[in-house]
Amino acid sequence: MSNTRKSNLAGFELPRWLIREPKNVIAAPSLELFTSRFGDAFPKPRFLESDLGTTALYELPPPSGQSKRRVLMVHGLNTPALGLLPLAKELQALDPDAHVVLFDLWGHALSSTPLITHTPQIFHSQILQVLGFMQWTSAHLLGYSFGASMITKFALYNPWAVQSVSLLAPAGIIPKDLFGKRLQALLDDPTGRESEARNSVFTFLEGGPLVVPADWQERTKRGEIVAEAFREWELKEHRGYPHSVFSMFREGNVYGCEDDFRRFAQLPLKKVVVLGQLDEICSKGQLVDLGFNNVEVVDQTGHTVVRTAPAEVARIVYGMWTQ
Repeated sequence: MSNTRKSNLAGFELPRWLIREPKNVIAAPSLELFTSRFGDAFPKPRFLESDLGTTALYELPPPSGQSKRRVLMVHGLNTPALGLLPLAKELQALDPDAHVVLFDLWGHALSSTPLITHTPQIFHSQILQVLGFMQWTSAHLLGYSFGASMITKFALYNPWAVQSVSLLAPAGIIPKDLFGKRLQALLDDPTGRESEARNSVFTFLEGGPLVVPADWQERTKRGEIVAEAFREWELKEHRGYPHSVFSMFREGNVYGCEDDFRRFAQLPLKKVVVLGQLDEICSKGQLVDLGFNNVEVVDQTGHTVVRTAPAEVARIVYGMWTQ
């Protein structure tokens, strides 16, 4: 090694911990605690144990009994995997051979919170662990919001595991002006102010104070997804949830990923992007400028397009699969 090289590495040390032992996690609430609140109208999870913690996954076998299309769905910040259940059912109505799996990202619903920074790599690891658990070598990936940003980068480094990609209202290229000056300053503040920054992130994600609809119980008994009720429960019962969401927002590629999106757009994979017309998080113009040529816009809906227009989103995704 040259003297110059040695001097550049003087005093350099790798971090002592990248992946910690499983005991260094915040456990998720129990399934019994979840069902005592929401009943048994939703699919029961299976639990995957790994070096990072426990992942809850939900399997929807193909209605036809023939598993000809393997589909893995990745949810966004705040609302857990079950928030994508209406879309999953609409996809299976169009394709009865679709075998769909959803899972709770770290720190959400019934998955634990690893006590490490929530960088994209720990979610890539989680995706690979779920694929391994299902004994799937590859799958059609659908990602919503944060999940879309996550699978964009996942596909760049693991194209062998990806049959197609559907980006639904993707985060990752959010204009930072939307954050406001105060939140931008808190995210960039090296001195901490963690609690203040975390509260500001949740306010931004909710668009204001969290308001749970008064009729959430009746709707939940019918099997409807009331996202606000799920988030309220997570805030109350999952000690790791606010820490996971904040770390995902700050370090998990929610914004500033234009280069990743540009590279992903050039991959020789079947892909589609679905946006709500009123969504401020991402626009068709941004994506076209980054090289995407299959961007569909759903009229009169916003960032929650996967819940407000699941049938239309499913139609677009199924069309990409079968074209």
